[in-house]
Amino acid sequence: MDTPTTPANHPLYHGTRDAAARAILHEGFRRSRSRSYTGTGICLSESLTVAYEYGMYETGGCILEARLSPTARWTDQFDDKTDGKDAWDDFFIRSGMDAIRAFGGNVWVVWAPDVLASLRRLSHREAIQRLCTEFDEDGPACGYNALVSDYASIWWKQEASDPNLTRFPDHHRQLVARLKRFMGRAHSMNA
Repeated sequence: MDTPTTPANHPLYHGTRDAAARAILHEGFRRSRSRSYTGTGICLSESLTVAYEYGMYETGGCILEARLSPTARWTDQFDDKTDGKDAWDDFFIRSGMDAIRAFGGNVWVVWAPDVLASLRRLSHREAIQRLCTEFDEDGPACGYNALVSDYASIWWKQEASDPNLTRFPDHHRQLVARLKRFMGRAHSMNA
């Protein structure tokens, strides 16, 4: 649905390296000079689990939280039939939209960086707490990528079926300790 004047009423997350996050917090977001599959727009997600894949605190990353301005023009209808890295940028230029909600909210592509408001860095504790909240909302059958998958396996007491956790016991112990420190427990109350 095209909602050109209604902003998303929830936070959007951007996972990145710590050094890049410091620059973004100091100077603001900027569109990329090189194109990805979504063009030069800024990629964020409604899902913290998606952002955590790109901003793992355990490897020098972090998560930034932002919200769209109430005046942002956005849509969830990306109807461009052309393929290629120019399609997204061309759509923004033609439509005048500030952002596109794509892939069910897994990816938000923001063309106009000035429509991102209330930008802040999440602490590792906040990120783990929101990660576990999403695990509980998604349930134990949901699949994830990277380190997020390892955390989910522990959270749902499925460690025995996760080769990263069975092959690397020190890694497993570190993640359990982190969950206990930030959540007060290592497993979901629903596991």
